[in-house]
Amino acid sequence: MVRRDTTPPRLSLYLPVPLGVPGVESQSTGVFVPADYRAGDTVDLVLFLRGYDIKRPKAATSVDEYWNSPRHPVLKSFLFREEVNASGRNVILVVPALGPFAEVGKLKDDGGVQWFLDQILDGLWRSGPHAGRAKRPTVRNLILAAHSGGGVPLRRLAQVLGDDDIYKDKLKACWGFDSIYGVKDKDAEFWSDWAKGHPGTKVAMYYLFTEKDVGKNPKLPVGPGNPADHRVPTGTTFPALELERLAKARMLDNVAVVRGTKATTLNHNDVPRVHLSELLKAAPYLDAR
Repeated sequence: MVRRDTTPPRLSLYLPVPLGVPGVESQSTGVFVPADYRAGDTVDLVLFLRGYDIKRPKAATSVDEYWNSPRHPVLKSFLFREEVNASGRNVILVVPALGPFAEVGKLKDDGGVQWFLDQILDGLWRSGPHAGRAKRPTVRNLILAAHSGGGVPLRRLAQVLGDDDIYKDKLKACWGFDSIYGVKDKDAEFWSDWAKGHPGTKVAMYYLFTEKDVGKNPKLPVGPGNPADHRVPTGTTFPALELERLAKARMLDNVAVVRGTKATTLNHNDVPRVHLSELLKAAPYLDAR
């Protein structure tokens, strides 16, 4: 049974796609079709991977609650459907229900993301705007996006789809919204290597600059007996700056590293919403509605 919602317009589908994610009571994927959407033989998709859940460690928010809670102090930042509508682009937003710590279940398995995309196409054909057409739509353009802890599975999906014969040329962009945390995992090296191997795909990493004091004895907390000696970057800052350095050194024109400002946002949860519409508008491969 596919649940449907028409607010905001045009249509939100909640497809029962079983990903086997722990802590997720409602194993449904949200699929948003914007107002005035034009159905054709192909479809352009944004697959968005959300970050650590507000209900962690034991549970995760349903997609319905995640993107439809304008009065919640945290979830109000994730009103992405409205941003897709505002973009004016003929693109569909896909948000799977991830686990408390952004676990993706079957999506990480070999062939998992390809199977998942097939389920989305089936849902659009049987229950969505492509119903009644002679053939199931195929993917024309694909964008991968992630917020916060969703940056870990973003790497996995980019790696898999970037090597897939069907999807590698359809994958147009990877957008990370304050999600490039991996110092030990070497996120900067991964993305610079990946971008070099996929020059036709744009990699954009947005981050918020953060840093902390380190004392004369770096092993002890800063305090009266251990005064501050210097400052070091924290959070996504070091990997983002390192990616920026590597991209410049390797002359990677398909990599953009963007620091948040007061004019955009300095709120971690607002980073994707603030930039989503403008990124969609600027994508030359997406049609207007």
